[in-house]
Amino acid sequence: MKNDALFYPQIGLSNPALIKSMALLYDNVYRICPDNVIPDDHPDLAPLLEEGSIGKIIDPSNYAEDASTKFIDKLEIWDAAALTVDDDDQNMSRLHVEKTDQVVRDLFKDVGFREENNWLYVPTEFASNFMLYMASDIAQKNNFSLSTSNMAAWTASNYFATDGMLDDFLQPPGFDNKYLDDPFAIFNLLISELTPVNIAEIPAESILRFRQLRRDEINYFRKCVFDLKKVIEDTVDHDVSVDRIENAAKELARAQKSYQDSADVINAKKWFGSTMMGIPAPIGLCKLMSIPTATTMGIAATSIALGGLYSMASSREDIKKLNKENPAAFLTVLNRDFKGYCRPTGTRIGGDINMAALNAMEEYIAD
Repeated sequence: MKNDALFYPQIGLSNPALIKSMALLYDNVYRICPDNVIPDDHPDLAPLLEEGSIGKIIDPSNYAEDASTKFIDKLEIWDAAALTVDDDDQNMSRLHVEKTDQVVRDLFKDVGFREENNWLYVPTEFASNFMLYMASDIAQKNNFSLSTSNMAAWTASNYFATDGMLDDFLQPPGFDNKYLDDPFAIFNLLISELTPVNIAEIPAESILRFRQLRRDEINYFRKCVFDLKKVIEDTVDHDVSVDRIENAAKELARAQKSYQDSADVINAKKWFGSTMMGIPAPIGLCKLMSIPTATTMGIAATSIALGGLYSMASSREDIKKLNKENPAAFLTVLNRDFKGYCRPTGTRIGGDINMAALNAMEEYIAD
């Protein structure tokens, strides 16, 4: 887990519970906002915003030219990001001109999209794809975690982070599909119980006090998340140790307990919510850990789990490059703890959160 996060794709911080939960974990929380746009932020967040570490502004104009050039170059291989304008009834979205380079603006004009008062009116799906790619690019260049509460944004960012190295019909790591010989897959590392259930009632001033008094506990918890992530990433088919993964998970569980206990200064009650971190790792890890297809499995009786999400065809060299240059997307605070996600609620039929993520990714590629 990195020290800082980029919250995307929204500009305004309208969900105080979510932003306060991020403030518990990250030193700084950034968002992408054009220079002449005033974000619509919730008043409960005022003390955190005034302190300056939460809600920091990233000016997209500094990244637009490079991101636009790379995005256009990749359109032919990124099927999911293709520009299509054959539907007269497409939903249109506004995209601020400072978030695009002149090359992209000219492209939009050439195919008939209009620009008015510094806003481009373009198809929602294309505007969203470009903004999600820009978020991934900004996170990579600044060593940010990507943080979102939107499953569609999470899956799209993972698509860009893997440079589109995915088939249009996705299958999770398994032993009877066409990806059997491919060496790598995307796994989900899930960490439960990150947010106090009473987070909405905790004043922003108390969050600031927690950040000041419990910096050591916060930093060590983040370090243990990173350590476990690296253990999973660095595992290879011929040199795998379940004990190594379980020991890292147990140390993370201890760090999490210390982190939770230290939240007495904010009167935190029970904890809920999960992170979902995509990690490229060898497909052999699925067999070694006895992870059922597209199912989440707990590690060492902790509130930490690992699951196979989808397979990808790539060389070990490509994966090393991916791990170095592209941060995995990160879902902060789910509506329910992953341990209860697959209970019959009428909203999800079968599977678990890992299956939901797989389905969302498959739909994104297909679309």
